[in-house]
Amino acid sequence: MKRPIVFLVTLALLVPLLTAVTPPQRAEAANAALFDPGNIISDANMYDGGALNAAQVQGFLEQRVTSCVAGYTCLRDYRQATPTMPASAFCPGGYAGSSNERASDIIAKVGAACNISPKVLIVLLEKEQSLVTMRNPPASRFDRATGFSCPDTAPCDPAFAGFFYQVYYAARQFQKYAQNPAGWNYQAGRVNSILYHPNAACGRGNVYIQNKATAGLYIYTPYQPNAAALGNLYGTGDGCSSYGNRNFWRIYSDWFGSPTVGSSLLRSASNATVYLVSGDTKYPVPSMAVLASLAPLGQVAYVSDNYLNALTTGHTVGRSIRGPDGSIYFYDAGKKLPFISCDQAFDYGASCEPDGYVQLTEAQVSAFVTGPALTSVLGTATGGRYYIQDGTKAEILDDVSQAAAGIPAAMNVLSDNALAHLRLVAPIARDSVFVLTRGTSTYSLIAGTERHLVAAGSEGVFGVATRTPGSLTAASLDFYTAASSPMTGYLSSPSVPEGQVLTVGQRLAFSGGTSAPVRSVQVSDEFLLGYPLGVPLAPASFLKSPTNGTIYVVMPTDIRPISGWSALLALTPTGTTPSYATIAQPFIDALPKGPVALNSGTMARSPSDATVFLVNGVSDKIAFSSFFFPVEAGFTEFSYTTEQRLAAYPTNAKLMGFGLTCGTNYYVSAGGSVHLVAPELIASYPFDWVALDPFLCAKLRIGVPATSFIRTPDGSIYQLVGGEKRPIASFARFQELSGGQSYLNVAALFGSALPTGPLA
Repeated sequence: MKRPIVFLVTLALLVPLLTAVTPPQRAEAANAALFDPGNIISDANMYDGGALNAAQVQGFLEQRVTSCVAGYTCLRDYRQATPTMPASAFCPGGYAGSSNERASDIIAKVGAACNISPKVLIVLLEKEQSLVTMRNPPASRFDRATGFSCPDTAPCDPAFAGFFYQVYYAARQFQKYAQNPAGWNYQAGRVNSILYHPNAACGRGNVYIQNKATAGLYIYTPYQPNAAALGNLYGTGDGCSSYGNRNFWRIYSDWFGSPTVGSSLLRSASNATVYLVSGDTKYPVPSMAVLASLAPLGQVAYVSDNYLNALTTGHTVGRSIRGPDGSIYFYDAGKKLPFISCDQAFDYGASCEPDGYVQLTEAQVSAFVTGPALTSVLGTATGGRYYIQDGTKAEILDDVSQAAAGIPAAMNVLSDNALAHLRLVAPIARDSVFVLTRGTSTYSLIAGTERHLVAAGSEGVFGVATRTPGSLTAASLDFYTAASSPMTGYLSSPSVPEGQVLTVGQRLAFSGGTSAPVRSVQVSDEFLLGYPLGVPLAPASFLKSPTNGTIYVVMPTDIRPISGWSALLALTPTGTTPSYATIAQPFIDALPKGPVALNSGTMARSPSDATVFLVNGVSDKIAFSSFFFPVEAGFTEFSYTTEQRLAAYPTNAKLMGFGLTCGTNYYVSAGGSVHLVAPELIASYPFDWVALDPFLCAKLRIGVPATSFIRTPDGSIYQLVGGEKRPIASFARFQELSGGQSYLNVAALFGSALPTGPLA
């Protein structure tokens, strides 16, 4: 169907003329390195009859030639009467003739009628007769405008002479090639042996033709360019060079961009839906994630609605593709991974049935790098891994969890979007373990069916940095019931049913603040006993959180905030340094709180009330009728506090006197210290004994033990007998009665508090 190849060689002489005009629409000159003899033009670019309308064609022609040489009619100005052509299988649109049509109208109307791109027809006219750029074309060039029915060995058939017939029948012929592929020597989807030149001595080369559009070009012009022709893309090669298909590719590239870009991924200007096109079927692409995974197939190209409407619509694109050899693959991130069985395909949401994959051409499948066979575990680029089964994905926490579930270790790694189509099910994670929420800095403890949030700032208390084996997505963690409050760190296990609280690097028994005990979280022995056991956190211990500066003192039924450093020192035994356990804030929040601990052992009052009290540790406040009583016991410091804080301390039922108790020990106050009263002497001191709490007792200054003898400031010495003081007449009498015992120097008020009896 082609005119002599001799003309092709002659056409090479016109190359300087063709290249003298710089096409305003091209971004850059064609690059011979990109020429692929098996894919000269895509089907999408060939069979898009609506690629340009008549006005666009006319505008393009006027860009190529701004004015004709006087006496000549250029293609931009060419007009002729056209016949009406009935609709046919090859040109289903039919053609309505007219008495005086422009060449641009003919090109656009023929393209639409036969579903051949007007861009292709424009390039064909230039490639064959230079009609698009020639300013002085002779009439003979219009007669054989596309070279249709101009065989290599005979003159052109006059039945097809003339511009209209040349354009119409060339377009029709390309459709005839496409619709009857087996009827021609060159066919898509196989290796074809193609000559470099009409002279067989120039040799031939094997070409795998990737699509029917490229096959059509070879049937129309049955030669491929050799290295010399490609080495001088805009000039001539050697004696074995042919240029027809080279020039078609080069001209199209210069004027309209790459003829092969967007051969698989198409959309129209009026519809945002992108389709994966394979053969005569278009498959809708459902999301940007899937589109990104199809990147090896090239960029998305725009085609006309007519072109897309002519294709059969298939099912939505999934994550599986099938090659011509029947192999089915899972694809992502530029890779294709073969399924090892139909059951595995089902696991990944595909199937071996036609609606379970997208059938691709060999060239399309080859665009993906072949990876290893799929396994039941798939990792993601951000560190996740999933067990794939029955169309679901279960996130796996770590190697130990995976091994415990009996899941093989082998896995492939793809993008996070690779599994977006699969339904998420409960994760595979071992019990009693810290888990990081992927993509965040948030940790949780998984215990049974619950997850307990680790409050910000508590991570160091629990040592999560070294005890967290992996991460899960927030969606996977949602399969666990969220605890109503953050993790307190109060845990129990089968071997520690009473519960212990975590502190930095340790676990501690906790026996304070138990009037409203914190609920323990049941964990495994392995988890809890992994923390070494420390000193119990008992009453009189101190604790604080890592996120709050307040230190609390532990009491039997609550914990109490300490007002400041001096108050802490006042509660710390003399000669020791204050120390505290660091406990998670949620545990502290959950414990009942007592009043703020004031400075133990100080005399305090509020600015609004003159009543002064002795602060009795953290237990209560003790009123007194005279400063002699606290001063004689060694309490001399005085401070103001708020009425509210002072009111929070209950008032002791007894007034402070000279008699004090600490547990089972009895003391009397004298000279700024306290003196132990032996049990047999208690009756000799008939005081109303006031109990001090352990914190205040720890701060007492202990003097010499009391005896049954006292001495008042006036020098009088008394023997205490039966709750009264008996005067001793002389020192000799004292020595006689005391048997070597000493006396206790006491204040006058102390002596006057005891009734006086007869002489000793």
